[in-house]
Amino acid sequence: MPPSPEALNIDTLLRVYLVVTAVLAVTSWGGARHLKERGSLRLWAWAFGASALTQAVRQVLLLTDASRAWLTVGHLGGLWSTALLLWGLSLFLGQAAPWRRLLLVGGLASVACPLLAASVGGLWPSLALSTAVAAALSFWAGLKAWGAWRQQGGFPWGLLTFSLMLAAVVYVGRSLDAWPALARGPDPFQHANAIGLLALIALTLLQALSLLLLLQDRAMRRIQQLIEIDVLTGLFNRRGFEDRLRRLLARASAQPPVLAVLDVDHFKRINDSHGHAVGDAVLSGIGARLRATLRPTDVAVRLGGEEFAVIWAQVDPPDPGGDARLGERLREAVAAEPFMTEAGPLHVTVSVGVARAGGTAASPETPAQLFSRADQALYAAKAAGRDRVLTAA
Repeated sequence: MPPSPEALNIDTLLRVYLVVTAVLAVTSWGGARHLKERGSLRLWAWAFGASALTQAVRQVLLLTDASRAWLTVGHLGGLWSTALLLWGLSLFLGQAAPWRRLLLVGGLASVACPLLAASVGGLWPSLALSTAVAAALSFWAGLKAWGAWRQQGGFPWGLLTFSLMLAAVVYVGRSLDAWPALARGPDPFQHANAIGLLALIALTLLQALSLLLLLQDRAMRRIQQLIEIDVLTGLFNRRGFEDRLRRLLARASAQPPVLAVLDVDHFKRINDSHGHAVGDAVLSGIGARLRATLRPTDVAVRLGGEEFAVIWAQVDPPDPGGDARLGERLREAVAAEPFMTEAGPLHVTVSVGVARAGGTAASPETPAQLFSRADQALYAAKAAGRDRVLTAA
């Protein structure tokens, strides 16, 4: 037997909804201030706050002799909450926020709901309209989350997609149940409405958890970048280089990686003559040119100072001069055009040493061994006159 309608009192559930969303709003807003976050997190705090505020206003109106049409304010919380969540989600993903459309839709619904309630003398048109709009917005947000889940993967995006899509279904159900023509009587409607509210409370908590996990994941990614990324050039640093080279060498492959080590020729002269700011500009420019030369599967690294490295993850089987041509592309990318700096255009060259990974699948060459061979080829290129490419034996 299903529980009786009295077992799920709507007014009690609305008060629970008020408390839950108020707590989420306060904690989200406090977190945004603590993290000095002015974008997505603040909008998500406002999203929870919109639900709490509209329910609080409804509770106050119930204590007065206000017209029943004004009680429709309680129907608008889910609509505005979903709109603000969608807005914040767009900012989090680095996309253009559709704020004009969201404000227009929310504004029109906010005006239409009390007018419809006043015209028919009941609250059902307001509930039907507001939940229908909330369903459309939740589905829109769910599509955004689903797109991010497909691109990035991860449990947080999957959980957010699930909660938003299920919320859209719940909103559609509440909208349909509000229509008198579809109602099966007052008691079934009250019970279905209570079940819908209970589901929305649970889904709101799921969405809050999802957003928290997304923020944590982004923070971890930023920490990982600080650990592995060179701030000046945007390339991997030595830690990131060693980790990726170790993983590539551990794979048994018919296409072993090729490593190039580069050193900027006479870089000390640039710093001594023009200052470290100009030297940094040159290093940053070299990093940009290396990235532009490589494929997405390749790895560019700043080892430290004026020394760089490149790992080609998948290359053709060895052929005469093939490895040297790879190094020559890097050399030409750096030397092709002068670097524009505050000291004027500077022509810069690099020396390059290239080595292809050796060993066997059972006993692959170690990262230290491969790097040592490429480094020896680099020093041979510098000894031979610089601005050239030599391959390791």
